[in-house]
Formats: sequence, structure tokens, C-alpha cells
Amino acid sequence: MSEKYLSAQVQRVLKTIELMAGHEIDGVEPGKLAQALNTSGADITRILTNLEHGGFAERLPGNAKRWRLHKSLVQISNTVENNFRTALRQLQTEANNYNVLR
Repeated sequence: MSEKYLSAQVQRVLKTIELMAGHEIDGVEPGKLAQALNTSGADITRILTNLEHGGFAERLPGNAKRWRLHKSLVQISNTVENNFRTALRQLQTEANNYNVLR
């Protein structure tokens, strides 16, 4: 893949999602994200606002200064896992149907 299509901003958004994973209970402060990404607070505010608008992040209930990933990302992950499990079951059924004759 050619690097000419890469966007530094999109890469920061993706890295922000990755950094937020694991902070679903206590959330994470925007300043810590900015520090980890070596970017400005304004940039993190823009990223978090866009993630929130897209349904991928939310402010922590009870502490609006901290953020966490929205459950929609987990639901997407669960959908992918479910689809793979279904496909594996279908392949196993087909494999059993083509088993050696005895």
C-alpha cells in the first residue's frame, strides 16, 4: 500500500481509539491522550468531538472531563466475531458432508 494515501489526522484518530481501549470504567483525560500522541489539546478535542458525533466515544458518566469508547465499538467487534463463528460452523458442516466414505 502506498503511503501517499495516509493521513496524519486519520492515523491520530485511530491511535486515539487504540489508546482509549481499556479505559471503559475510569475513562481517560484528553490531556493524557494529547501527551501520548504528542499533539495539542485542541487536536484531541477535535478528535474526541468527532468520535462522539460518530457514536464511537462518550464522556464518562459522572465525570465529563474523562472519556471512554462507546459500546458501539464493542458491538461491531462482537458482530465480526459472530460472523466468523457462523462461517466456521458452516465450513465444519461442509467438511463433515464431504468426509471420506466408509
